Amino acid sequence: MRHATLAVMTRRLLLIAALTAACGGGTSGDAVEFCDALAGSLTLVRDPVITTEAEIDEVLLTYRLLGDLAPLEIADDWQTLITNIETASTVVPNDRDSVQRAVQQAYASERSAVAVADWVRTRCGYDMGPVTTIAPQATPTPAEPPGVSDS
Repeated sequence: MRHATLAVMTRRLLLIAALTAACGGGTSGDAVEFCDALAGSLTLVRDPVITTEAEIDEVLLTYRLLGDLAPLEIADDWQTLITNIETASTVVPNDRDSVQRAVQQAYASERSAVAVADWVRTRCGYDMGPVTTIAPQATPTPAEPPGVSDS
């Protein structure tokens, strides 16, 4: 049943990506497109169950397709999450070097994970679940637009 659900979500993302590309989009989509696509894959993104090569491929494909739709505000952070998953997918059990690379990448992606989770909660209204970090991460505050002040 889980494989059928993953396949349906992937087909939905592919359809959204194709429609976006056909309508002149394709990269750096708007918030509504991204949130709609994320809604169809939220379980897979938030809580992936990965036990096979096919499942890691499914997760990577989903993240990459969502990356194609990610708004500029989070596009770089989303790409960092993709790199994190790509690096984790190369881990060879009992190979200290590959494990260390994955740990370093996970640490390097903490700020992006927090930023994406905050953006998704604020703009899409979805909870990405707990984002566990090694180092405390401050929630980013939006910059004040030029020419706007409290006085």
